[in-house]
Amino acid sequence: MLFGCVADDLTGAVEIASMLVAQGVRTSFSIGPNVPQVQATDAHVVALKSRVAPVAEAVSDVVAAASALRRSGSKQLFFKYCATFDSTPKGNIGPCAEALLDLVGSDFTIFAPSFCEVGRTVYQGHMFAGPQLLSDSPKRFDPLTPMTDSNLLRVLDAQSTKKVGLLPHQAIHAGPQAVRQRIAELREGGTAFAIADAIYEADLAVLARSCADLPLLTGNSSVAAHLPRVWREESLLQADTSVDPLPGISGNAAILVGSCAERTAAQLAYFEQSHPVLRLDLAGAFAGEDLVKRAMAWAAQHIDNGPIAVSTAADTAEVARLQDRHGRLEVAGRAEAILSDLASALVERFQVRRLIVAGGETSGAVLNALGIDRLQIGPYEGPGIARVFAHDPKPMALLLKSGKLGSLDIFEAVLDAMQHAIGPEHRHATWLNA
Repeated sequence: MLFGCVADDLTGAVEIASMLVAQGVRTSFSIGPNVPQVQATDAHVVALKSRVAPVAEAVSDVVAAASALRRSGSKQLFFKYCATFDSTPKGNIGPCAEALLDLVGSDFTIFAPSFCEVGRTVYQGHMFAGPQLLSDSPKRFDPLTPMTDSNLLRVLDAQSTKKVGLLPHQAIHAGPQAVRQRIAELREGGTAFAIADAIYEADLAVLARSCADLPLLTGNSSVAAHLPRVWREESLLQADTSVDPLPGISGNAAILVGSCAERTAAQLAYFEQSHPVLRLDLAGAFAGEDLVKRAMAWAAQHIDNGPIAVSTAADTAEVARLQDRHGRLEVAGRAEAILSDLASALVERFQVRRLIVAGGETSGAVLNALGIDRLQIGPYEGPGIARVFAHDPKPMALLLKSGKLGSLDIFEAVLDAMQHAIGPEHRHATWLNA
């Protein structure tokens, strides 16, 4: 196995796996730190729920998953986190990366969170969301991981014990040799963690080529997506690998929204122009109302007529009010529990077989409730679009969508596409040449 990835949430794990599949890399996928023995694949991706877990729990799960991947023979480990470096002052990116660096017995790795395809870039160690500094973007209002500092060197230094430095764009623009020289200088000076600038897709390609031999890489999925080209150039991967097609399926369809991201809110409003949407007020749940029962009664009136959507999301002010009263994690946990119970009920009572879940934490909770711990991954189809298929315990087509990504019409378009299989002809890798 060439590549073993540990991702700190489910949607991010699906994203990186789909990018590998799109390039003909045989990629297996599992959920949770108890990783099965991996055989006959080029890469394996593990999805965890470690982004907002307590630090000790996150580190324990990440190390357990990574250790299993190493026992399966993985030549390189990759720690995947969000393109907006989602974390808190205590972690969990820094502590998990430190533990992984110790696990592989190395003294250096890079941090490359840029996702240039959607405008998430890093320059002079500062993260931008499109034209805005990250701290000026809507990300500063995230209900779980508000990002109020754009200086990633400062963010990482606050949650790490190791020395943090910069791999500047000047070196990356000069090419792999300059990058390797800069890395050698950083290591000589005792730097263990380097934030890597990346403005263009070509920058990520240079980083992948320069760091393909590091035992540990960290970043968003985009930098890892450039590794298969390097593997093929070095004859580590066949020129054209056969990847199984993703099945299609018919049946009732539903959308569950736990993400409070502005993009998801716009997508839900677009869907509502032609389909029924139920918005649940979490305040009712804290007052003792059975929101799942209410949602199921509503679904019974609509689901036979086409796709439906149910959301627990709220605007920034309402989320803040609930968090002040009940606690940040309690509010998030209550929303996840409601949508998870609702997902199980929809699948059992109404035979929902096409399901979209918006929100990384929500996606993980829903799959856990449905008893799904392995997925077949479809090829990357664009930002926010990576379809998957669960063969057990019931055949289901799913889209596990990051809250911040996807076109306005993603919900209806993907639910319709789920009825059809995806073969190799659907591979989308043109973004690599952007």
